[in-house]
Amino acid sequence: MLLMNELLLNRCRAGDDLAIEQMVNTHQPKIYRLALTILDDPEEARDAAQETFLAALRALDSFRGQSSFHTWLASIAINLCRTKLQRRKSRQRLQIILQALTFTRPEAPGPEQTAIQAEKDSALRKALAALDEKHRIPLILRYYHDYTVPEIAQMLQIPAGTVHSRLNTARARLAGTLGGQHD
Repeated sequence: MLLMNELLLNRCRAGDDLAIEQMVNTHQPKIYRLALTILDDPEEARDAAQETFLAALRALDSFRGQSSFHTWLASIAINLCRTKLQRRKSRQRLQIILQALTFTRPEAPGPEQTAIQAEKDSALRKALAALDEKHRIPLILRYYHDYTVPEIAQMLQIPAGTVHSRLNTARARLAGTLGGQHD
């Protein structure tokens, strides 16, 4: 069994499509179930499983057999799921703030509600405009255009960690400006 796994991994490293397909088919059900139990969302779990195999294939040369191949795949999946959970939590916090300010409207707003909503919209626009460009742009790309952190990092030609830092700073400043609703 060990020799067969080693041969399969060597074929995968060489770019053998059939070997890669066999590897994915062998490990995908367990990786998907792991992601599903962590994320509790079938669509996100499918994405995480797919991202796990893409990441594993990119890093296959770094696998040295210190642990089983499946354990190595599982650790990649867990890290990806953690990242997805962190993004989900950040997105939910910002959505709560934004919904409270701009998106909660009665079906037929009266003049008073329209005026209140216009004030909230104006406050949000002013708070966004008050952010410096390096914090405003990542926030807009992430929450208004749904780009991922790696996509934003690539667009702005900065490290992903810097994008995370700027998003955290922007959210904190926005929440502070809008009444301290930031957790």
